[in-house]
Amino acid sequence: MLSTFHRLVSAYDATNVPPLDAWRLVAAMLSAPRPQARELAGVLAGCVLRLALGLRDALHDLVRPASAEAGCAEANRAALRPSSPAMTLRSWLSADGSRPFEDVSAGYALIRPLQDLASPPSHDASEIEGETSQALIYLDLTDVVSHAIWHDSCAGIPRVQLEVATSLVKSSQAVRLIALRHGKWSDLRPLVESANGDVDAIFRLIREACADLKRTPRGLIDLIKRRRKFRAIKRRSRMPELKPCDTLFIGGAFWANREIIDFCRRAADQRVNLIVLFHDLIPLITPYFTGHDFRAEYLDMLRLPAHFIVTTPRNRRDLEAVRQSCGAAGLLTRSSVVPLADEFPGAERNELLFAASDRLARLAGEDFALCVGTVEIRKNHLTLLLVWEELAAELGDQLPKLVVAGRRGWKAEAALEKLDEANSSPSLIEFVEAPTDSELRWLYSSCRFTVLPSYFEGWGLPVGESFWFGKPCAASNTGSIPFVGRDLCAYFSPFDAEEMKEAIRALSNAETRRSFQAKIQSTRLRTWRDVARDIKSIIIERRPPSDGCQFQPRSTPTRPWGAARRAKG
Repeated sequence: MLSTFHRLVSAYDATNVPPLDAWRLVAAMLSAPRPQARELAGVLAGCVLRLALGLRDALHDLVRPASAEAGCAEANRAALRPSSPAMTLRSWLSADGSRPFEDVSAGYALIRPLQDLASPPSHDASEIEGETSQALIYLDLTDVVSHAIWHDSCAGIPRVQLEVATSLVKSSQAVRLIALRHGKWSDLRPLVESANGDVDAIFRLIREACADLKRTPRGLIDLIKRRRKFRAIKRRSRMPELKPCDTLFIGGAFWANREIIDFCRRAADQRVNLIVLFHDLIPLITPYFTGHDFRAEYLDMLRLPAHFIVTTPRNRRDLEAVRQSCGAAGLLTRSSVVPLADEFPGAERNELLFAASDRLARLAGEDFALCVGTVEIRKNHLTLLLVWEELAAELGDQLPKLVVAGRRGWKAEAALEKLDEANSSPSLIEFVEAPTDSELRWLYSSCRFTVLPSYFEGWGLPVGESFWFGKPCAASNTGSIPFVGRDLCAYFSPFDAEEMKEAIRALSNAETRRSFQAKIQSTRLRTWRDVARDIKSIIIERRPPSDGCQFQPRSTPTRPWGAARRAKG
């Protein structure tokens, strides 16, 4: 039996499969009565994991119900399945004349789940790639898979992608949800269909189906169980073959995966309807704000003939300017503006939460302002911290505490040092590092107002999320922030500390805050479902270039708060 395993997997991936004697050694140590030998087996468990990863695909190819191979497939499948529990690993190992081992119960317990993998999953022939002439819609969810593995909750762009995927799956059988991981392309449509439209459930299933497992015997067993549970997910080594009538939508961080860019280039060569969402063009417009150099990846994508979706008119102007400068202006392309959402996923509008987590309990009952965002150079935290210290000397108890909530980022060592110092002793500044979604909901619902001092933003999610909880925002007047903030913010220049102080003083006043809150309550806020609907319309209808969008702010003031107030007299 072990010889059969070796032959099957060697045919599947001959360059990475160890010799047959190595398999015998691993199986022997896994079944050995001495704990030392079982520990040594853990060192070799990576080989066993390679077997499990390749076995199912090899078996599926072997037992494919083609008439010419049916007899051979059935014979091999019968050889892989013990006829009874009495036919244990010992008889498998001794089948080719090798010495049987005395105790193989542990080995059999490990290998037994492989029996069910011998049966191929049933796939509708119309779903198998290349067997239909129907125009297909491909949504790449590689970015969502990566996000699910590293994060506990689904928010922002990954949520938009899943909302779009859910809506399209409900309306068409011609939709393929693909993702690339570890060199394999997976069709995730079965996961989306099984969750009945629940985006959070889809996110959890993706995490369960794609997360890495430890290279131990226990990890092997978990892997086999996972393959059995998600056997409807097809995995292929080769890139999906797209036809000229097909559509491919890229909505995530394409710049983080060169293979996705190559996939898009191949799709463009096949004259596929390529649609790409650009969240911003910061790596090209302001590259000194980035932690990594992604200019080459952005330019490679912008040189493709595609329909580009951007989030604001400012980003659209930047897109056209960059394409003009890189010599791509003559290509046949289109562009549309689809604004993102104000909604905080999972929270009701104006939600009030009264129970804080343990580490936020000390903030309960305190007055504080909130600044949400990764602590990086572009977010301008250092200027905000210095301004807050100066305002504390000026306003005393009238100034609320400043809570900075976010992950540690790049090129912001001075700001991070001040935040760490503030946390080490009582002060008017507190750093909540890497908050969970539930903690962010509590912070938004409990703060007086929010502050976003960024030098540049492609959108500015914390501004809209602040509105979702009914809180005004003191915000920078640069980039796309005024488009998001409309006339619901007290604006300032991020390069002028005095303007920042004046906006914060204004929102520290209760009457001014009530005036902003009244405007926020009367404003229709945008949801992630709205975003998904607009993107879906572009995908389905192949919508021509848009000169505007459904989201139109009543006004977009960019003058600082103090200047605007003085202008009114």
